Order: sequence, then C-alpha cells, then structure tokens
Amino acid sequence: MYDSLMYTAPIAAALCTTCAAALAAVGTVRKRAGHNERGEGVISAAIAVLIIASLGALMWVGFKTLWENAEETTNSEIAKIGK
Repeated sequence: MYDSLMYTAPIAAALCTTCAAALAAVGTVRKRAGHNERGEGVISAAIAVLIIASLGALMWVGFKTLWENAEETTNSEIAKIGK
C-alpha cells in the first residue's frame, strides 16, 4: 500500500530542492538606484504557477500509483472469491 510513496519521495525531494534554489535566486536580486520594478509581479506569479503545477503533477503521479495498486489488490481478492 505504501509502495507509491517509494516513487513519489525522490520526486518531492528534487522538487523541494529546485524550488528552494529558485526562491533563493529570486531573493538575491539587488535593487539598483532607479531600478524599474515593472514585471516583478509577473515573475513572482510565474514562479508560483510553476510551483503549483509541479505539486499538482506530483500529486497526480501519487494518486495514479495508489489507484493502480488498489485496483490490482481488489482484482486479486475478487479472483480469490470466484475460485
């Protein structure tokens, strides 16, 4: 039942590392005198969308793996009843 976590844990670890690196890079931008801040909200929104999309994809992979495991177990139990 917990086999699906074996597949999703490395993906989650890589995703967290990537997101942390991206957020650290965004935080290290220095402001210059007369720096135009137009577009800063767009970049932040794009990063947020990428993070949410990555989390959604990770959740889908976990759900799909869990569903296939449950389906396999259910089918094997039904086959046992029919014998």
